[in-house]
Amino acid sequence: MARALRIEYPGAVYHITSRGNEKRDIFVDDADRQKFLDFLGEAVIRFGWILSAYTLMTNHFHLVVATPTPNVSRGMQWLNGTYAAWFNRQHERSGHLLGGRFHAFLVEKETYYLELLRYVVLNPVRAKMVERPEQYRWSSYRAMAGYEAPPAWLNVSDLAEFFGAAEVWTENFRAYVEEKLTSEERLFDRVQRQIYLGTEGWIASMRKTIESKPRSDAHPRVQREVGRSSMKDVVGVVATGLRVTRSALREGRGGIGRMLVAWLGWREGLHRLRAIAETLGLRSLGRVSDLVRAATAAMRDDRMLAERCMAMRESLS
Repeated sequence: MARALRIEYPGAVYHITSRGNEKRDIFVDDADRQKFLDFLGEAVIRFGWILSAYTLMTNHFHLVVATPTPNVSRGMQWLNGTYAAWFNRQHERSGHLLGGRFHAFLVEKETYYLELLRYVVLNPVRAKMVERPEQYRWSSYRAMAGYEAPPAWLNVSDLAEFFGAAEVWTENFRAYVEEKLTSEERLFDRVQRQIYLGTEGWIASMRKTIESKPRSDAHPRVQREVGRSSMKDVVGVVATGLRVTRSALREGRGGIGRMLVAWLGWREGLHRLRAIAETLGLRSLGRVSDLVRAATAAMRDDRMLAERCMAMRESLS
């Protein structure tokens, strides 16, 4: 049987949910919730996502994510896998934490986006965990509605676009959310074909695009992801940009170049640490992580280096 359809393309907007195995809790305490948010922020940065809303419940979570690069499956695999591994270590347990694959609805931004944001942040109210959304710590609502500063990885700029100038948009957004404060909003009764939340015309255009793609045995008529840059490509771009040889980068004589190869391979090519380690001739995966952190710090302190690295990223896209 074919697996559930997963559609990926640049700029796609998703409502994502993931639940505990056998509907068991995936957050035992606030330390778990905070660690998940730490990983979520890292995923947003690592995969270049635009995260507009989130809510952590007890046995599941909700995300509203846009993907400039078609990588929702890869990003969620990393996020869920990283959190599950941490959770099992933290609570001295083994086995599956999350129940199967995550679920993702594709959303037409022009028609259902605002309703979706409201639906997500009102989950704790509907579940009678709190009376008002601002009372719940573990959703994005407080940051979205101006009760606290948003983290750097949460996108709130869309709200100003929809709800007015800086002086009024938070108040307008609060009023919009409160319109459904005491009602049972059943947004997902309108999901079509188990994946689309949008108008009939938009769904028709999406299906036409999908069915023009080559077939896959696992996912019929869907081509999930554009080809990412290979590590060979990454090494070549860095060698050209820094005017060094490829062998210098591979054999440990590249200095900052090796840091950039590791960073671009991790951030732009989305390669696993093992593939990057093999490219750079490293025996330790931890050493790759060290190089990525060092490159991040170096670019933060050196604007010219950051600009050169961004030019290399453009060459890979």
